Amino acid sequence: MLTTLARYCFRSGIPEENTVREILHHFYHRLKEGIVRQIVGNVYRTERYFGRYPVFPKKMSLSLQIDEFMNRRYLFRFNTMTHQVEYHPRARYKTEFQPVTERVLNTISMNALNEGLDLWDRDVKRWLHSERVKLYKPMEEYLYTLPRWDGTERIRALAARIPCRQAHWEECFHRWFLSMVGHWMWPNPEYANAISPLMVGPQGCGKSTFCRNLLPPSLRSYYTDSIDLGSKRDAKTHLHRFALINMDEFDQVSPSQQGFVKNLLQKPSVDVRPAYESTVKEVRRYASFIGTSNHTDLLTDPSGSRRFICIEVTGRIDNQSPIHYAQLYAQAIHELNQGAVYWFSAREEAQLMESNQLFEVSPASEQLFFQYFSPAREGEPYEKLLAVEILTRIQQRSKIRFSPSHIVHFGRILKKLKIPNKKTNRGVCYLVKERDQTEEQKV
Repeated sequence: MLTTLARYCFRSGIPEENTVREILHHFYHRLKEGIVRQIVGNVYRTERYFGRYPVFPKKMSLSLQIDEFMNRRYLFRFNTMTHQVEYHPRARYKTEFQPVTERVLNTISMNALNEGLDLWDRDVKRWLHSERVKLYKPMEEYLYTLPRWDGTERIRALAARIPCRQAHWEECFHRWFLSMVGHWMWPNPEYANAISPLMVGPQGCGKSTFCRNLLPPSLRSYYTDSIDLGSKRDAKTHLHRFALINMDEFDQVSPSQQGFVKNLLQKPSVDVRPAYESTVKEVRRYASFIGTSNHTDLLTDPSGSRRFICIEVTGRIDNQSPIHYAQLYAQAIHELNQGAVYWFSAREEAQLMESNQLFEVSPASEQLFFQYFSPAREGEPYEKLLAVEILTRIQQRSKIRFSPSHIVHFGRILKKLKIPNKKTNRGVCYLVKERDQTEEQKV
């Protein structure tokens, strides 16, 4: 068997020492090195026409040579979040993986030509975009290589670095942090981390820095504070591409865009067309959201305020103290494995809505309503008016014109104000009393 194997290696042009080394590797502890070297040496001395009759066809031999070259010179991985092939030259001391760009692709092709491989750049590209490159899942790779939790509370301590007056902040942040890590670990096709903290405070207090520091340095490339809500396609792609999205300057989000923001917060998956593919497929969502603002008038949709944890920052955030990221995330994994609840109940969401009333925008129509009308009281005369009738009278008396879209939402404002109402054959009528000029001046 060794004689035949050595003859095939000779005809294929494999050097004698390489043949000996590979035989000893595959038959470790089963064959003596002296016997192997004697048999292989005899064959290589008696055979003729070295490398003239290769055992493998030329294409197969080239494919094997490409495999050997790529695995010997580089480390490759396919990032499932960025949908990019990343590489690291084995000869370099730095261990950071970088994306394979067109420049890198050409460099790899030239290095292969320098070693005598007869291949084109398309052959290298075909190899890179095949299953010979292993998959790399950044979030799972980080979470499942963490040490055991040492028992020290770190999540609530991290939240305590933000000075604020909200007593429920530390517990809410703890729940949100568990939800973020939980959705990284276990993809859920039905639910997503739909709650988002919103930090409101003066400029320069360290809000954005705190958000960026939530991810460890090795995962910092999966954080962004730039999301274009005007491009719905790009915004949805961010749900898969990033692990944490900071909606910086949340007060700049227009009322018409807040509906889309609600959709993003609760969207459990996203449909994308990956690179080098022609079909659209559903991919998992990784992103959790957090936001910052310098102004308190943030929320324009009262029904969507349950999606936010609004806090007012009263001082400078401590961003100087170091964060033990391994133990921070190890605590989250330990609690999740112990069955900790990482979602908000309906009662807790109702409490969030009540707390967030301080951060809701008070529309002009709401302020004018209380100037010209008052809710019906028991024993007093009142009128049964539709929402559009009330708004029409407000426009007539204030000389302010409201847009058609505002007319549609005015009924929601009256419901939020808990104005008494009754269902009639005309629709929902609100029981109100119009103020006269004397009462108006008092108001």
